[in-house]
Parts: sequence; structure tokens; C-alpha cells
Amino acid sequence: MLQSCIIIGGGIAGITTALSLSKIGVSCTVYELRATPATIGGAVNLTPNALRLLEYLDVEVFGCRVDSIEIFSLHTGKRLGEVAFRKYGSSLRILREELLQSLLSAATKKGISVVYDSKLVSIKDDAGEAKVAAIFANGNEVSADLILGCDGVHSAVRTEYVEPKRVPIYTDVAVAYSVIDGNGIKTHFQSTSMNSGRFGSLLASYVDPDRTKIYISGVMSSPEENGKQGWKARGTDHQKTMAEIERRYKNSAIPCVDELVKRVKEYIFYPVYKLGPHGSWSRGRILLLGDAAHGMPPQGESTGLAIEDGILFARVLDSFPEMSISEAFQTYTKTRQLRIDAAYKEAVSRWEHVKDRSWLMQKVIEWLMWIILWYKVEFFGASVGFDVRKQDIIR
Repeated sequence: MLQSCIIIGGGIAGITTALSLSKIGVSCTVYELRATPATIGGAVNLTPNALRLLEYLDVEVFGCRVDSIEIFSLHTGKRLGEVAFRKYGSSLRILREELLQSLLSAATKKGISVVYDSKLVSIKDDAGEAKVAAIFANGNEVSADLILGCDGVHSAVRTEYVEPKRVPIYTDVAVAYSVIDGNGIKTHFQSTSMNSGRFGSLLASYVDPDRTKIYISGVMSSPEENGKQGWKARGTDHQKTMAEIERRYKNSAIPCVDELVKRVKEYIFYPVYKLGPHGSWSRGRILLLGDAAHGMPPQGESTGLAIEDGILFARVLDSFPEMSISEAFQTYTKTRQLRIDAAYKEAVSRWEHVKDRSWLMQKVIEWLMWIILWYKVEFFGASVGFDVRKQDIIR
């Protein structure tokens, strides 16, 4: 049985993987590039199965309960349908930074160390050595039985060692998001809404239990790639972003949309990347998990998929302690691939539909929305009802 593990990446994937491995007795140390805990991407929707997995990992989270995502037309103001979670339990809309803080709190209680300001520069994985080593820019060199790359779509572990030629692909889509004070705003939705229009979709959702904070994000075509990690829009960029959001969503048939947009003081602009499908997830004693392995556009379950990765890998190690590292990696990949392939296909397809479209195409989509939702209900149910703890492991 493996005893020690180096995890590169102190975000959601890295911390949940460390928590998963700690449950089976593997000692983990997490190394994070940034100097302090940080994440970008706004708010996430934790599906019912993701919430059950966090409970399994002893992570306590607080956000806004979401029974359904309501879909509206910006042009007509009509409710087009909903994506409902009620049958499977509620989901939870939460800010990524608050989720990360909850994960770090759980990691501290488990005695898991997170070392910040640790930029990975190289990996030593010599066949004759008993351990694999990670070398950082600050001169620190550490060794363990294996290294897990949980460092996102722009993964240094992947580009430095596992598969250097597999680089992130910009989707020509970006998200501008903000969190505003929701007091005094009469919203048209219960918890979360997706407001669809010709020039992109505007997500509006409460993100706290008391429903005082509203997260809004505009999804839009953006052919210019200005930066891979996201940035705050300031000065001239801020004015351009505000003008662009207003152009896309102002004068909506939904009264509160204008009010939501007007309350924004600052946007964070986040370009959306993906990885090409069917890449390598491992090499030697190094395995990629989360977006580092299968980065895809956000599709409502991406956070849950990252949590599942760590739990499934821990299950493989615990179920077959006699396996070599290479056999464990192969078993994990065989077991995981089908679900990831289906989620990737769905995510890419969904994001193709958020790009700018003609008036006629928007009307057709609105007319057919009930059919689209009906068609996807079986896939959606299978996905949010999935429990990786009960999945058959394929050897």
C-alpha cells in the first residue's frame, strides 16, 4: 500500500483529493503555486451527489439552496423551463472562495499540510529510484511514492512531464462575473436563473443562505484571448466590459436584469479553456486529476467531477493494495473514462450554444427549449444521481 503522496495544486481538486486519500491512510502534502489561498471562477453549483461526497469527506458548506435552475428569455421575459434537482435532493450555489475555505478548514482538522508559494519547475521520476521527486522554484525538493497533478487546465504537471504537447484550447467564450448586494431587488427567480438571449446568457443566483448576495455572470463570445487566469476589469477595460455587458443584456423584458447589471461595481473577466479529449492522464508515478486531466467548459457539474476523481482514485488504492502504481493508474483510468467522456461531450455541446446567434436562431431555441430539456432529462438524472462510491471498478 502506498504511504505518501505529493499533490500539486491547492484548489478544490487538490484539497478534496488529499481528504479522500487521508481517509485510507495515505499521507499527503499539498503544494500550491500562489502565495495564499486563492481561486477564481465566481460561484459553483454543487449538485446533490457532490454535496453527499463533501459530507463523506467531513466538509461543511453553506450557500444558497437551489431546487431548480429556472430558464428565462431576455427578449420576452417568459419562463422557458427549468432544470430541476428536487427528485435527487437540493443543490447548493456557493462562491468558490468560500468552498475552498471550507475545504481548507476540513484539511486542517485532518492534519493535511498545504505549502504555498511553491512553483513546480521539474519532476524526477527515475526508474531506479524508490520515490518520485518534485522540484520547486524556491529550491525545495520533496519526494513521495507518487505525485498527483491537481493544478487545473493550465497544469504544470501535465505540461512539464505527463503530456507537454497537450495544451489548453481557448473556446472563444469568456465569463464576466461579479457579486452584488441583492437587498431591495425584486428578483424574477427563486434561487438561480439562466437568462438566455441573442448575445449570450446571463446567470443570476443567490449565493448565501440569507439570500442577500447575488452572483451574476455574463457568458459571451470573446475571440480575443487577453489572459489565461482571469483578471479584474479596471480603468479602460472596466468601462469596455460594462459597456459590453449593457449592450448584451440592457433593456431586457425582465425588469430586474437592468437593476442587477447597474449594481455591479467591478467585473472579473474569466476566459474559458478546455483540453482536447482523450489525452494521457498518467506517466510513470504521476497521475493527473480534475481539470489537469480533463479540463472542459463549466457545465454545472465540473466541481463535482473533480471531487469524484479523488474519491475514486482512493477507492482503487484501498480496494487493491497489492496493485503496482501503474496498475492502479490504469484501473482508475478505465473506470473513470466513460463518465468523463460523456460529461466532456455535454459540456462542449452546451457551450457552443452560448455564442452570439441570429434573432431567428434565438427564437427557434426558445420555441424548442421544452423539447431540449425533455431530451436531456435522462442524461441529467443519471449524472446528478451518480455515486462514485458505488461505481464498479473496472480492472
